[in-house]
Amino acid sequence: MTSQSIKELKKRPNLIVEYLGSIGIEPEKTSGSQLVYLSPLTGEQTPSFYVRPQTNQFNCFSSGEKGDVIRLVQLLEGIEFRKAVDRLASLAANQNPSFSFSGKTFLEPKKEKIEHGLQLNTVKELQRLALISYVESRGIPLSFAKIYVKEVHYTNGNRNYYSIGFKSDNGGYVLRNSAFKSWIGQSGITTIPSTDNATVNVFEGFFDFLSALVYYDVPKPSYTTIILNSTTNLKQALPYLQKANLVNAYLDNDSTGKNALAQLHSMGVKVKDRSQLYAGYKDLNEVLIKYMIQKPDT
Repeated sequence: MTSQSIKELKKRPNLIVEYLGSIGIEPEKTSGSQLVYLSPLTGEQTPSFYVRPQTNQFNCFSSGEKGDVIRLVQLLEGIEFRKAVDRLASLAANQNPSFSFSGKTFLEPKKEKIEHGLQLNTVKELQRLALISYVESRGIPLSFAKIYVKEVHYTNGNRNYYSIGFKSDNGGYVLRNSAFKSWIGQSGITTIPSTDNATVNVFEGFFDFLSALVYYDVPKPSYTTIILNSTTNLKQALPYLQKANLVNAYLDNDSTGKNALAQLHSMGVKVKDRSQLYAGYKDLNEVLIKYMIQKPDT
């Protein structure tokens, strides 16, 4: 997109609300001309995430983050600027104009159901061939995938959909299929427990985690493992990471991953950067897809 097109996208009224609604996040109340949410960045219990629908700006008082809708997408999905723009452009192209935020509708948001919110219907074992094919196209054998992911059916507006679902500790589900990335419920970490807590593995996403299992040819990790599901959830993982004698960090080889690694170092976490396993690539899954990589001796 051109810079002018990006400016026009950012000015689209209510785009930030449409985006939040598309990932199942709805406002809790109003405050003047703003909508107030439970922060998707911190998992707070008292709403302090303020959104201005007409300007697509947000201010998260619990985390200190603020900015425009593109910045929000970057934070929530851990993606670069251009990918965030593409994500919003795709959303805008497939959405009808959002409901009005003026007059009575605006003053009573709880009575106006946000039609783009995701509603969980059923969770079952992986069965759909399209989902199985997608998992296997990412280099993950079905026998491994079935241990950790489910087939999630949900409603978006009046339409029914299904995706791969990876459950977080707070009961939400990260959703993935070949054309869609989102989640139902609040974003949070996923913990795979082990009897050995002295060493902890940490991954950004669940495909990174599954790729490591394939790489090491084991159905479950030897150490307690945390999948962040987004680097914005890093603070949720700190109680585990700060207690560990060693943290194996399998973070992405991009600015988001490097920033997360730097944060761990700055907080005194004893980190071993495992990204040398996929040097020159974004993550371990990218290497897994392209090559048969050789295991290290140690």
